[in-house]
Amino acid sequence: MNAFRVRPICAAVLLLSAGSALGQVAPATQDTPPPADAATPRATASQAASAGQSAQGTQGAGPEATAPIATVEVTGIRRSIRSAEQIKRDATQVVDSINADDIGKFPDRATGDALQRIAGVQVGRDRGETSSVIIRGLPDVVTTLDGNDIFTGRGRRLSYQDLPVQSIAGLDVYKSATVDQFEGGIAGAVNIRLRAPFDYKGRTVTGYVENRRQQINGSDAARTRNSPGGGLLFSERWNSGAGEMGVLFDVAYNKEHWGFPVQWNDRPDRIFSVSPDGTAIRLNDDQPVAPLKAGDRLGSLQHVGGIYNGGERERFSGHGAFQWKINPKLEFTTQYLGMGYRGEAEVDYMLAIVGWTPRLTNVVLGDEDAGCATPEGIICPIQAASAPAARFGGPYDWDPYVATSAWGQKERTNTHYLNFALQYRDGPLSVNSALALTHSKFINDTVIVDQQVPGASASIYNYGADGHGGYNAITTPTSANPLRDPNQFVLRGMVQNWEESVGKQAQWRTDATYKLGQGFLRALKFGVRLSHRETAYHSAEGHSDLPNVNRPSPIAAFGPSFQSLSPGVDRLGGPYLVPTRGFLIDQADTVRSVYGAAPGRVPDDPTRMFDQRERTGTAYLSGRWQTTLAGMEVSGDAGVRVVRVNRTLRGTSKIGDVVTPFDQKTSETNVLPNVSALVNWRDNLQSHLSAGKTITRPEFNRLNPALSLIPPTVNAPGTGSAGNPNLDPTKSVNLDATLEYYFQKNGFAQVALFHRDIEGYLQNYQQDEVIGGQTYRVTRPQNSGKGTLKGAEFSIQKFFDFLPGFWSGFGVQYNYTWISGDNETRTSLTSDVLQKTGLIDVAKRSNNFALLYEGNGLTGRLAATRRGSYTEAVLEPRFRQDRVVQGQTYVDLSLSYELTKNISVQFDAINMTKEKYESFVGDPSRPRDIRYNPTTYGLGLRFKL
Repeated sequence: MNAFRVRPICAAVLLLSAGSALGQVAPATQDTPPPADAATPRATASQAASAGQSAQGTQGAGPEATAPIATVEVTGIRRSIRSAEQIKRDATQVVDSINADDIGKFPDRATGDALQRIAGVQVGRDRGETSSVIIRGLPDVVTTLDGNDIFTGRGRRLSYQDLPVQSIAGLDVYKSATVDQFEGGIAGAVNIRLRAPFDYKGRTVTGYVENRRQQINGSDAARTRNSPGGGLLFSERWNSGAGEMGVLFDVAYNKEHWGFPVQWNDRPDRIFSVSPDGTAIRLNDDQPVAPLKAGDRLGSLQHVGGIYNGGERERFSGHGAFQWKINPKLEFTTQYLGMGYRGEAEVDYMLAIVGWTPRLTNVVLGDEDAGCATPEGIICPIQAASAPAARFGGPYDWDPYVATSAWGQKERTNTHYLNFALQYRDGPLSVNSALALTHSKFINDTVIVDQQVPGASASIYNYGADGHGGYNAITTPTSANPLRDPNQFVLRGMVQNWEESVGKQAQWRTDATYKLGQGFLRALKFGVRLSHRETAYHSAEGHSDLPNVNRPSPIAAFGPSFQSLSPGVDRLGGPYLVPTRGFLIDQADTVRSVYGAAPGRVPDDPTRMFDQRERTGTAYLSGRWQTTLAGMEVSGDAGVRVVRVNRTLRGTSKIGDVVTPFDQKTSETNVLPNVSALVNWRDNLQSHLSAGKTITRPEFNRLNPALSLIPPTVNAPGTGSAGNPNLDPTKSVNLDATLEYYFQKNGFAQVALFHRDIEGYLQNYQQDEVIGGQTYRVTRPQNSGKGTLKGAEFSIQKFFDFLPGFWSGFGVQYNYTWISGDNETRTSLTSDVLQKTGLIDVAKRSNNFALLYEGNGLTGRLAATRRGSYTEAVLEPRFRQDRVVQGQTYVDLSLSYELTKNISVQFDAINMTKEKYESFVGDPSRPRDIRYNPTTYGLGLRFKL
């Protein structure tokens, strides 16, 4: 780990020295820009962004945008990286970018995958996909599409995995903001620039076909299957009697067979009195937490289980654009983007609830200096034990509770985005106006069936050689491997639930820039934005069970096709029998009839319905200034953004058995000032300075007070989750400063410092609630107190163009981020008592290193991305300890070779080192999850006509 961090830093320092010395005498290379095409009337998307605009001219237009801009053709990875550097260099705020060819040369199918190539950006991987984007340690990131708000379903964020890179001209990550940018992310903002026909000189046809095979780690029994994909883009522009016009269409499709095994240990719960002979007796809730006899020690035993997640998912998109240069002053653009997702998945549980077993044998107790100190005294983790079967009630009431379960899930998402933009430029005045409409719907249907192995004994370990748990054996008196014997199971309960959620938005914005001249105040920028956002959610959940007198076996009730062998998790003994996913999805009514439930969905539950409407009015005013200090050019922006939100929330709050209708109207006004400066110390040395205030509004699902429950089993408590309609926005005052050195021809080195004063960061809290006579662990969000986040970032990228011959094709990219943060956390959901803790989801150290090559028809990238350890949850019961995720390093490879000028073949390898997610609570001796991320190999053919 230390070598990964230290050696690249040393190499970067040497490179910085060599590059600055040798770059002055390097000969011209293919990196030299081609001549400007004066006949092209429109800048490329990357150039528009470098002038402070999006491709639609709606993002931060400054006075430079009014001047003619020559088009630079971006054809290779060097040139696309160089154009991204220019965006960074010219912007008035701290920004890093990645452009079209740059994206196309990497092993990326979706937007989130490409974002991890940017300095200071980490991504969360879940179920083999990039599921979240984090900027400088914080997940509160706003996403815009050509400067307009974009989202999926009822959320405030885009599901990055839904948008393929086929439609993207570039990605800009803003780590500081200006007042003309959409508010909503204290961590930063991601602006996605869609491709447009004027990005190309004439007719262009490009496309790709590929196949991927996912190697599922952690489950040797899982099948490796083909996952095809492909895309096609057509663009054309022409001159007509009514002005120049252009059209563009692109489509993309991929299908993926995936698997994602998980081995989990539940949090510490029950306490045992452990004798020196290796036997133990469970303490009941009415007993004091103390050894039962002299010589005994106290120990806690976590439940051990696993999940095999798997299934098939399809993603497809269609994108179209039309541009019309009506006259030299006026240009019209319209864009449509449609994204779709279809998925069928299984969630195959295997569990042995050993922590409630009254007696244990063969107990191995941890040393007292290894994670034994708790608020309740010295209670050491039990590292291994045998839990013999013990009946405590009816014929199916056994400890340990050994069972498998399957969730049959069917999901789909449709998102539609339509944008109309008009650009007007005349002398010192430029005006950009856009109307955008978004509609996104998500549907989920789930059927869950549990099946138990009565009378089973379990031999488990909580802490093995690699620090995680597993099974030594699960047995019954009649079977040495009952998890694979269909006659050992009996049916338990059925749960069915469904959800439909929809998000709609109409947004209009107009931005104007008026150039004043060559004085101190060079330009005024002003604009307005109006938005109407609606989100609605309705769902239902039903629980059914059979009489507890004579439970049938699953195959007796449904036939042999009801059960199938899940690939399972290797450390839990491999495959185990579960209800078949296809049976639960395709024959759901048959399943319902056996349980005496009505066919079809559970009737809509009015207590779970939620509706929210937000009307937002925004106005901003800023001035672009420029002056000379001590012979140095200094420029920047200063302004204020005022945001007024009127919100209506309707739903139902349920706390315990108390149900309360909720109908609330609220309003808030936020004043967000910002000042930024670009200091040109000399031609190749500059600094960005920024200070401003930002906010993040709570996600809609976190405002929804409706309660969702998972019922308890005979041996385990139920769980539940709900939102909180009284949440406030998270606010932050941000300070940023950089020092940037730009090498001749290509490359830069940068040091950045940042500081965030945060108030009201959202955290989840858990409390026990009695509902219908049953106890549930219910999780709800709450605003915390005040916190800080500060850090430093170093990044460098350079091609070795100062080296001779073959070696000049190599290049490197490296960035390192160090973060420190703390927060005031409530000690419980309803308490005003605050306790100092770390910020959740913030890794102290993260870094990325990439070795690049381009030359002789070959393009390659070997990348290592490391996110250090971070706290995932604070003050987790029972012992109020933090849940920590260990550091992870992912290594990816991409190689592309040009067979001809217009055809190339590409090979990708993702997660080559089989990195996995690992977590623990309090101390590594109390492990939690180990999640096996897959390794994916892909082979593709790209073409351009």
